[in-house]
Amino acid sequence: MLARVGIPGTWMWSEWQPGRGMPFNSYAFERDGGCVLVDPLPLDGSSADALAAMGGAATIVLTNRDHERHAASARERFDARILAHSREAPLFGVTIDGTFEDGDEVFPGAFALALSGGKTDGEIALHFPSDCTALVGDALIGSPAGAVSLLPDEKLENARGLLFALRGLWSLQLQTLLLCDGQPIFGDADRVIGELLRSRLGAEALRVNADELTFVPYAGPGPYACDDGEVGLPIGARKLGYRVARLQPGKAFCPLHWHVASEEFFYVLEGTPSVRMGSETLQCRPGDFIAFPCGESGAHQLRNDSDEPCLVLMVGIEDQALDLEACFYPDSDKLGVWSPTARLRMVRASPDLDYYDGE
Repeated sequence: MLARVGIPGTWMWSEWQPGRGMPFNSYAFERDGGCVLVDPLPLDGSSADALAAMGGAATIVLTNRDHERHAASARERFDARILAHSREAPLFGVTIDGTFEDGDEVFPGAFALALSGGKTDGEIALHFPSDCTALVGDALIGSPAGAVSLLPDEKLENARGLLFALRGLWSLQLQTLLLCDGQPIFGDADRVIGELLRSRLGAEALRVNADELTFVPYAGPGPYACDDGEVGLPIGARKLGYRVARLQPGKAFCPLHWHVASEEFFYVLEGTPSVRMGSETLQCRPGDFIAFPCGESGAHQLRNDSDEPCLVLMVGIEDQALDLEACFYPDSDKLGVWSPTARLRMVRASPDLDYYDGE
């Protein structure tokens, strides 16, 4: 029977597995144009009627080849299309109607996250950033209740590789982990995932080498572009943030700015970047540390005015560790205000108003 999950527009139904001593679960997500079903188990009559009342099911998403389950009958019942990752699609017994890639928005609000090393190379999790939630098919098992575990190593292509892939899930700082096998985790999922990784990898869970970083291209307007390599979040950093930026010639990391609450520093790994600090510009070289204290004296902008790429480590207080942060942008006269979970407002910084203005 369909049951609400404590996330808006999310439903779950389950089937107890006596041989495994745990439930198998499926999920339905309400969306415009019809629900999305993930790894669907058989539907009883009342559940099918409830889905029909919500507009039926327009899409079925399969997380891995062993979770085909009753996708074929659900497609026939609701005239839904079935989606799977492009690497996984050829492995199903049912015809796949469409595919997606790592990082794609599979359906509104849900993004594919690759989990290599499990049963197959194309297994994915679904990430729901606005809800601090992820859904995992087989890569994690909700057993014992309140914790997560892996399938036996002999059932996995590369158990160690899967553990390192799960650091991508850990970096999301999740609150909720919807699991298709075992008991879901409702609250503090970040801690639960971290406990699994540390129990299996030991101290190595907290280490990553620079040559193992994944760089994600970012391109903003004008000169603002870089390859961004997150370092801290996948290895458990939650109060101190650190990342590595690779800038091509002529590019800048961000506009000139200074922080109210977050002190930062840069360390130059490669190349000769420039750091603009107010009216001055520092020409840097490998081995340089540059401090950016809170307040106007710490205003900074990282640029690459040279003819070669540069690589810079950037360190500061992680946003989630701050109750509130404000950032000033002198060139454009802007003020941004952030909470631990969102940007609250970006406004013009002037004119400076009287305390009772408009009262």
